[in-house]
Amino acid sequence: MKNKKFFEILIGSNNSGKIREIRDLLPKRLKIYTTKNFKLSSPKETGKTFSKNSLIKAQYFSKKTG
Repeated sequence: MKNKKFFEILIGSNNSGKIREIRDLLPKRLKIYTTKNFKLSSPKETGKTFSKNSLIKAQYFSKKTG
């Protein structure tokens, strides 16, 4: 599998504390976007597990932001 380099990332959360924590873990070279950049609210988390809810949010934000 070939490594793909990426230069931009969307943090799919509206929680400012969580965004700050994630931002601190990422390389400084990345352009970081948040849901606020796209004026998006979070989808309803209807999954029964943390993993299911994470997938719901990832798919929703991916679709909305392209």
